[in-house]
Amino acid sequence: MGDYRKEKNLKKIGKNIRTARKNKNLTIETLSELAGISESFLGTVERGESSISIETLTNLCMVLDVSADSLIMPGEESALAPSDKRDTLLTMLKNATDEELDFLVDYVKLYRGRVKFKVDHR
Repeated sequence: MGDYRKEKNLKKIGKNIRTARKNKNLTIETLSELAGISESFLGTVERGESSISIETLTNLCMVLDVSADSLIMPGEESALAPSDKRDTLLTMLKNATDEELDFLVDYVKLYRGRVKFKVDHR
């Protein structure tokens, strides 16, 4: 990916994170503390000056109560039909490393537990 395209994508993701943070009425200080990152780093992410790891993206998603795709490509997640989403996911899983698979299994367990917690506490 070219530098310009990478920079444009980072700015878009940063803007989406900032929007999600503001929608939750969180300060940059509060979000950074809850996500386990520094305020200055979150600031550089929101300005599109730094990229983030999958772990940090996951932490931000959990705190903001949003999906990763809503931060990476808002509005595009519903463009795929459910069967296409399954096919895409299966292809991604087939090509994943063992480390990525371990992470995804842990993430799904965490997500399912969180969804169950929300349903049980309504």
